[in-house]
Amino acid sequence: MSSFKQIEIEEAQGKTKDLYDTITAGFGGVPNLFKMLGQTPDILEAVLAINSGITSGELTAKDVEQIALTVSSINACDYCVATHVEIGSQFKIPKVELLDNIQGMSNDSKMRAILNFAKEATLHRGKVSQESIKTLHSFNIGNKTIIEILTVVGLYTFLNYLNHLTQPVIDFPRVEYAPLQV
Repeated sequence: MSSFKQIEIEEAQGKTKDLYDTITAGFGGVPNLFKMLGQTPDILEAVLAINSGITSGELTAKDVEQIALTVSSINACDYCVATHVEIGSQFKIPKVELLDNIQGMSNDSKMRAILNFAKEATLHRGKVSQESIKTLHSFNIGNKTIIEILTVVGLYTFLNYLNHLTQPVIDFPRVEYAPLQV
């Protein structure tokens, strides 16, 4: 049981309530992990802004979900794996692809290169090889997009760690998986 209290929708006031309204409008509800951030509305607002900035760049929302699955698996975050499988399914990413993404794999060679970069960045705290960068460049993925990928790694690593710290109830269907071991 967590010693952290999530702020429920009916308890939310001020900036937290406004942010919850925004989340609900776009997501249909407020996930429990975001309710943990309800205690810190400025940080919740920053997380939402970073996520919005990522998805308004070169990466698609599908790309972000796939990268988030790999990062969340490496960080052994059951909450986030369940969340991103559910959201990925809503984006019509095939279940087999989502399960591959949990293992840092993809049937698509471009996405495989992106996930390999994300794995390397996650495992080595942002230190990636020039070979990984060259591989991304070979798929016409420029430096702007590479920075966006790194931003996804950082954002979802933070959310994975937040989950580990606060332990919210998983409010998406659980996914049985073996955390990615590299």
